[in-house]
Amino acid sequence: MPRVHFLTNAVTMNDVANMCIACGGSPMMAEAVEEFAEIIPRMDGLVLNTGTADSARWEKIVHAHRIAVTNDKPILFDPVGCSGSTFRLKRCLDLLNRGGVTVLKCNYNEAKALVQEQVNANFFGVDSEQANLDTVQEWAKRLWEKYAKLHLGLVVVITGSTDVIVSQYGCECVEGGAVQQRYITGSGCMLGSLLMTKLCRHRLNPETKTDDHYVIKKGLVCMKRSSMMAAASIKDQRALGNYKVHLLDHVAKRQGPIYLITTEAKDADAFSKECLPKTKKAIEAGVTMLQYRVKHKSWEEKLFESRQLQKLARDHGVTFVINDDLELAKTIGADGIHLGRNDCSVARARQMLGPLAVIGATAKTVEQACRAMEQGASYLGVGALFPSPTKPDALAMNLHTLEEIHAHVPLPLYGIGGVTQEKLSSQYTELLDGVAMVSAVYKENTENIFNVINAFQQLF
Repeated sequence: MPRVHFLTNAVTMNDVANMCIACGGSPMMAEAVEEFAEIIPRMDGLVLNTGTADSARWEKIVHAHRIAVTNDKPILFDPVGCSGSTFRLKRCLDLLNRGGVTVLKCNYNEAKALVQEQVNANFFGVDSEQANLDTVQEWAKRLWEKYAKLHLGLVVVITGSTDVIVSQYGCECVEGGAVQQRYITGSGCMLGSLLMTKLCRHRLNPETKTDDHYVIKKGLVCMKRSSMMAAASIKDQRALGNYKVHLLDHVAKRQGPIYLITTEAKDADAFSKECLPKTKKAIEAGVTMLQYRVKHKSWEEKLFESRQLQKLARDHGVTFVINDDLELAKTIGADGIHLGRNDCSVARARQMLGPLAVIGATAKTVEQACRAMEQGASYLGVGALFPSPTKPDALAMNLHTLEEIHAHVPLPLYGIGGVTQEKLSSQYTELLDGVAMVSAVYKENTENIFNVINAFQQLF
């Protein structure tokens, strides 16, 4: 679990902490400068946000920065409002000239102020004026070029209706998002928390092959898509308090990349000695969603097995869904159901299980994905990505179709079908929130399942 120290905006401190937790992190909000030397070296990253800083707080920020640099900790710096006053701008420039920042996240006006080293003639407070995308990209590149030599591996992010990210790996844009983000306090601070928590989690896995640019881009995509789902979750689009809660919820739902589908045990002995122990080990290793799937068992057997798996899932805070069987899901009070193409409609399942149920649907085309979302699906299983030993007749989905689904549907997407570490390139992981697995887990010896799960987690 990544541990992140925040010296952040007093207005949004609680939101920032909750976002860190939603992303699987542990926030620390230490304020006493006397304890920085003891705490910061033990943390995995530091976020410095200037939103409500006075002279005394700036001294804390500088001191925390110095300790983090000395201990080689990643730093995200958010120069909130530096375009609005000389006080803020001078101190932000001083900090940036010290080096050591990993991620510099700001809006368009703040970027201009940092490059030109002068406050904006028009006062926008902590907000920013709108600018066309080409202009934003140009200022993002200029900001990166100005500070890249002082900050090894620097990633610059300019947020807006389209986010722009620049690093040594180039310039990219992340589109989408809901307009409600402009109308709630702290969405930018929450994004900073999300980005740093993801970056720290990434760096805790020394074997991972992805770079900081990729991780930050995935974080921006996560926030954009989660904001769209949060807006879709509220009936009154001006219910901004509800929107903020839903935003946290939808970010949290995207943080579990491993979805486990049970293998069908041949008898009760095999279930208790093979399926149950391996499932337990996988859950302990980090599985966050579990699906019970059987095709050839009696009602009594399904009741017995599903209830044991449900208890195991609930004991570990894992979402538990039933494959196909509405009656079974309703009888045991499962968290929800997953529906294949030939099962009942998502709308029917939603009517039967209620508004809070988790309802997944298999989608092989953009049309199927859009229809499932319109009917109230919670997530999509997309594939088969590759030939699968559990479904040898399933047609493989080409990458273009997956890209189209990702572009049109902001639901969480779980790839399924023949998934292996070797096949799951960044072309796929950029578009997926996670993967669903059967044989990749259950074919392993119980003692090796942790390593299998951990290896897949590193890909996300």
